[in-house]
Amino acid sequence: MILNERQYMITKAQIKKFQLAIENLEKKVPPQDNENEKLRHQSYLGSLNGEIEELLEQVEEYENLKARKIDRLECSSLEELPEALIKARIFRGLTQEQLAERLNVKEQQVQRDEANQYANSSFTKILKVQRALNIEIREEVIFK
Repeated sequence: MILNERQYMITKAQIKKFQLAIENLEKKVPPQDNENEKLRHQSYLGSLNGEIEELLEQVEEYENLKARKIDRLECSSLEELPEALIKARIFRGLTQEQLAERLNVKEQQVQRDEANQYANSSFTKILKVQRALNIEIREEVIFK
């Protein structure tokens, strides 16, 4: 998941590097009589294409959040809440620094919290983030 503009730019640069690697690899056709080389070549191409596809999905998600092309996030469990909080920050158009200001903490704290998916955050902190982002969270409690 892309957390900020810096990661967004890095991801876009990585996509270009992978695309260039694919172009170069496609120019180097393995010998037709060497089945192992052909398989390795195809495998490597497939791997690079898979990486590009994953990165493109991340870029698209980040751009859609920034452009506010969604109106809600669905979480099927509380385990998905940290990612939803990060996406909500992006949707709101806030940088990590701006969220930190709203929370009255240092930017590095928000960076750490997001990088760790709020793993070490208290419930109180999660509620403060939710209020700072001005989002509503609804969750059902289901008895099994």
